[in-house]
Amino acid sequence: MTVKTYLSFDVGTKRTGIAIANSLTAHASGIETILHNKDGSTNWTQIEQSVSKHQPHKFIVGLPLDNDNKEQEMTFIARSFGRKLEQRFNIEVIFIDEYLSSSEAKNQLKWHYAHKNANRGDVDKRSAELILQTWLNETTHD
Repeated sequence: MTVKTYLSFDVGTKRTGIAIANSLTAHASGIETILHNKDGSTNWTQIEQSVSKHQPHKFIVGLPLDNDNKEQEMTFIARSFGRKLEQRFNIEVIFIDEYLSSSEAKNQLKWHYAHKNANRGDVDKRSAELILQTWLNETTHD
């Protein structure tokens, strides 16, 4: 049996949270938050370092839809990021609905850390973890 590694991304305009899991444990863990460049462009250098370090078999990208399941500006940004990710690394990208993942991450972190405002980087990392765990729970992985 080959153990496969998965990386997920909670894409934002300032930061992108990253989480990791594998097919053996099927348990997601947030690993880092990438700060994007000051001009707003994606920090591909840091993303490449993470991909090189973890050697994933698939990427899971959160797709932010609104509460009516309709696309919004961030949906297009996430799709663009996913296309570029697939082109750069030649690794399959799977998009999944991430509706309310950031909200849930904030709630979990406030409870866990017992403070009013959870750190934004921690929220992005936890959001990526929730996105990946949702995919793991809903998918049969090979």
